[in-house]
Amino acid sequence: MQARKKLLLLCLSALLGSEDNIQLDVTDGDSSFSPADGLYTMLGNRTDEDNEQVDFILLYDNDGTLRSEILIKSYRACSILFDSNFMYYSTSADEIAVMNRTGRIVDLYSMGDYQLHHDYIFGSENDLFVLASREGGETEEDIILSVDRSDGTVTELIDLADLFGSYLKSLPAGSGEDEPLDWMHINSIRLIDDDSIIISSRETSTIIKIDDIYGEPTVDYMIGSEQFWAESGYDSLLLEQTGDFSLHVGQHCVEYETSDTLADGQYYLYFYNNNNAVCSSRDYDYSADASYSGTYSGTEGETSYYYKYLVDENARTFELVEQIPVTYSGYVSSVQKLGSSLLIDSGSAFTAVELDDSNTPIQTLVGTGDTWWYRVFKYDYSGFWFA
Repeated sequence: MQARKKLLLLCLSALLGSEDNIQLDVTDGDSSFSPADGLYTMLGNRTDEDNEQVDFILLYDNDGTLRSEILIKSYRACSILFDSNFMYYSTSADEIAVMNRTGRIVDLYSMGDYQLHHDYIFGSENDLFVLASREGGETEEDIILSVDRSDGTVTELIDLADLFGSYLKSLPAGSGEDEPLDWMHINSIRLIDDDSIIISSRETSTIIKIDDIYGEPTVDYMIGSEQFWAESGYDSLLLEQTGDFSLHVGQHCVEYETSDTLADGQYYLYFYNNNNAVCSSRDYDYSADASYSGTYSGTEGETSYYYKYLVDENARTFELVEQIPVTYSGYVSSVQKLGSSLLIDSGSAFTAVELDDSNTPIQTLVGTGDTWWYRVFKYDYSGFWFA
């Protein structure tokens, strides 16, 4: 019996975004490895939470060719979260969408009296942790919300003003006179052991661990400059630096990693070290701080880094165990482990590089845009749409 053939005709809609997005410049590296499977996902091209411009999540194949635009209302999609049946992503500063496997939006979580920013993750009690600002507040980017995934109820989980009130009061008068005071600028959050979180504060160039997040939150430790925090009342919370290296400054996208080879109480934190020494809420001279060397200020610079710390909670220490120089990006940017490879996004340079397990470049992608690539992650989208 002769096999029957069917012709499938797919009619694509017109491109909604810029034609400049259709093809990235892709340069092969010296690695013999192939890029990891999946689609490069460019997240965020708008910087202002109050903007009303339509934006897109852009999906690219390993040849740098645009394969899909996911339309969002405004601001940016800060990340995409997956569980077995649903995909979660922000569609504006006011809401998070829940999409099923076929691409249908089945729920929308409103942030109510808050605006989300920078990051959100799954909590441990069928909820989402969302970084937020309180609308009309005197400060911004210092709230962590819990959003119930069953009914969308929004609960204020942590106000950093409650944990760092003395530091907030010590800041110069008028720091936030014309607009809300951005005194912490939290830009990433990760969950540890169901009831602790690691957050990244760009404004203080500090990585902070908070315990008992569902109960009575307390600061367990901080990783930052002793001079910056001197006489603040919080300096006793700083972990001790082991080894001679320049501290992170202006960092983004702090990730948590465990290993069977490590002792109890030890783990890794890896992240994008922007190497951008800027603090807008107080007059701090980074050039006079011995914790830093070879840093830059603002959008112009030569080198940012991938940093990986070994944290020992029992010894209360941290040390730099790996660093990789990358194209400078003073703001935004991301890192992601992809099995044995590593994806690093220098967002303000519209440059992403995928590295093999010896940190040799597999390929580099370069694009364009209105502002920057906030984050670049690679997802396989398994079980969703056509995958």
